[in-house]
Amino acid sequence: MDRCDRVYHGVDWGWYPDPWAYNAVCYDAARRTLIIYDELTRRRTPNRETARLLAERGLTDPDSGPLTADAAEPKSCADYRAAGLPCRAAQKGPGSVRQSMKWLQGLAAIVIDPARCPDTAAEFSEYEYARDPRTGEVLPGYPDVNNHHIDAVRYALEGVWRRRGN
Repeated sequence: MDRCDRVYHGVDWGWYPDPWAYNAVCYDAARRTLIIYDELTRRRTPNRETARLLAERGLTDPDSGPLTADAAEPKSCADYRAAGLPCRAAQKGPGSVRQSMKWLQGLAAIVIDPARCPDTAAEFSEYEYARDPRTGEVLPGYPDVNNHHIDAVRYALEGVWRRRGN
């Protein structure tokens, strides 16, 4: 990871059946390469426990890189900040899913460590556009299913794809 500009962290909140998902990523801007090198997946785990897990990974260190989480749960972001984590809410809005997914699709490479990130590797390799059941035609938009680590990665890199635009 010596070629990375910066490390980023993302969280997608979940409880059950949807999981809480965390990812740590490194982005090499010169090569337009994303490296996903750490993940955690939990179900039925309270914020204090997931905050402890992230603190154990060093995220309370001011130099650990930004932590961006799903804005759908402001209380959860506040719980993380109270635990000493630099959590900020993602800026969701019209077109943000499409814009971030297009940005990810436009990268030269997305490298995922399958040993350290098996759930993330599975999501990225199995994610598909929805299809019309009658015609088999690909439907517009991005299905919001089995994409928790994908969302955590999108949130982690929000500052990058919003700034760079494409």
